[in-house]
Amino acid sequence: MISLDHYFGIYANHPDAGPGMYAAAEAMLERVNRLLHMAENQGIPPRTNPKTNSQVSGETNGGFRPQDCPIGAPKSSHKQARAVDVYDPDGQLDDWLNNDILEDYGLYRESPEDTKGWCHLSDKAPPSGRRTFKP
Repeated sequence: MISLDHYFGIYANHPDAGPGMYAAAEAMLERVNRLLHMAENQGIPPRTNPKTNSQVSGETNGGFRPQDCPIGAPKSSHKQARAVDVYDPDGQLDDWLNNDILEDYGLYRESPEDTKGWCHLSDKAPPSGRRTFKP
């Protein structure tokens, strides 16, 4: 499962990572971790990213991103501590997920076609309101 330490990573002590961001991340990760637990029970094994030593994808920016991070828009879900990129190198998690499962957990994801190698999950609805959306 994804811990707050893994989620905030190198940005744990960044000024943007205040108590409000930690609270938002905790709420979002509670949903994500419940979904990942169900996925594991359904035969989708958790995958550890060798670069983060966790289920967080990327090298440093798959979890929380401060406002001065050049990756992502200023109002991106990552910069609001409401999204995480889950390491999914072979697409098993994305293949298993569907909109009904996402709705059960109060989550949204970017289209798997746009997130090869990871699964972007957020508890913040995109403008379209769709559970699976194009960024």
